[in-house]
Amino acid sequence: MVVPVDRDRRAKYLPSDSGGDQAPIILPIVLDPFSEQAAPAVMTRIALDWMIEGTSIEPIIDQVSEGQYTREFLLGHFVQVMCDVACGFRSSPRKAFQKRQLELVASLSAFYRKLGRMEPGVSAAIVRETAGRAREIISAAGALLPEPVPGYATRILDGNILTGTEHRVTELRSTLSAALPGMSLAIYEPISGLVLDLILEENAHRQERALLDQVPIESGQLWIMDRNFCVRTFLFRIMSADASFLVRWHSSTMPFKPIKPLRSVGRCDTGEIFEQPIWVNDPKCKGRRYRLRRIVLRLDQPTRDGETEIILITNLPKSVSAELCCGAYRGRWEIEGHFQKLTDLLHCEIPTLGYPRAALFGFSMSVVAGNALAIQKGSLRAVHGDEMVKEISNHALVKDVSEVYPGMMIAAPPSVWSFLDGRSAGQVAELLSALATKVPVERMLRSRRGPKKPRTTRKSSGSRIHHVATKKLLDKSRGGGSTARTRVRNNKITI
Repeated sequence: MVVPVDRDRRAKYLPSDSGGDQAPIILPIVLDPFSEQAAPAVMTRIALDWMIEGTSIEPIIDQVSEGQYTREFLLGHFVQVMCDVACGFRSSPRKAFQKRQLELVASLSAFYRKLGRMEPGVSAAIVRETAGRAREIISAAGALLPEPVPGYATRILDGNILTGTEHRVTELRSTLSAALPGMSLAIYEPISGLVLDLILEENAHRQERALLDQVPIESGQLWIMDRNFCVRTFLFRIMSADASFLVRWHSSTMPFKPIKPLRSVGRCDTGEIFEQPIWVNDPKCKGRRYRLRRIVLRLDQPTRDGETEIILITNLPKSVSAELCCGAYRGRWEIEGHFQKLTDLLHCEIPTLGYPRAALFGFSMSVVAGNALAIQKGSLRAVHGDEMVKEISNHALVKDVSEVYPGMMIAAPPSVWSFLDGRSAGQVAELLSALATKVPVERMLRSRRGPKKPRTTRKSSGSRIHHVATKKLLDKSRGGGSTARTRVRNNKITI
């Protein structure tokens, strides 16, 4: 049952009640203090509710699963528990399970057994379905960013290997080696900040290129990838789907024949740009070859790996300048930053989940939580502008939510949030934008550190002196040796 609302409160959130299906959403009175003092927590709950509760989660088992079924536990129970852990609302699956009182449904051991059998296809389908819902909200809010290359739907492809888990599984107790529970390929959309799809693999030692056949390609897309995905069969499949690619060149997987010599075509912020047309043979069809563009960026400063140039291969037309291609490839690092957020802030790697399917499901739910964060940042972008949102600290935003959210859910249990049932994406986006005006973004800005000072002395290895006393080092740097200096000033002794 929805908590009654005061009619005079309408103007606090949205303009006027126009009636009909598009009537603005009015928050229940119980949420007033949270919307005023902890708007990010309310926005997070609304985003998760829209993505998860509004998605047909339960039919996914029947549509995707090859051997799973639902009996006591529903798929939604696992999504809710693991999202609580990913968002930092609970510290472990066990505590999230107990807090949601799921022991009334079945035992904790039954929950873990079923979690360990969760098929990767089911986990990926949940991400795919909820990401589609999330994109509707961001689009309705008018918060989509411009495409890196106008006219092309950009997708960034990258892989991720989960780090080692605890050795709780019996088969792992006889080794000291790191236990890797799986890997994934993620498809990231830069204009929304969402991971739209995942390709999950239980064998962490499997080569990423072996999963490329599962990557869905659509016409009009632009795929930006690192050199590990510079595989001719995959790139030519992209071309056959009337799509484009921009990939870093890998010498062993893409031999080519130059058509013309390299010529300078200008500069960008990081170096001088050269370009040349090349022929690349199709390995599947003898005698067939494709004309592509080779773009060379000679860097003013070498990378941290010592590389002095970056070579890109693309089938984009000449109307897309080489400088624009270099700028678009530079944006590929967005997905690396996204993975860093999932690792540091959203607990995508749960060390206690040793079974691959359980670990991959936990990773998938952290992706769902990351997409909820993207909805929140999209709403903030629509209100405060992109430049301001870029300076917001993700750590401060997530911490603000995780500190308030559990208490808010005690004051406003799930029944209170039924006011979102049946609402359109436009209505929810309007409500989120109204709440975004109450977020104190000026208190969440990240602190930028200055450039590091060059080191003038070498560090000691520590092989001979295993530990030092901090006070002795401080005294020595002040000129007092191992004993503090004593001074006499105005007949007073100071140390």
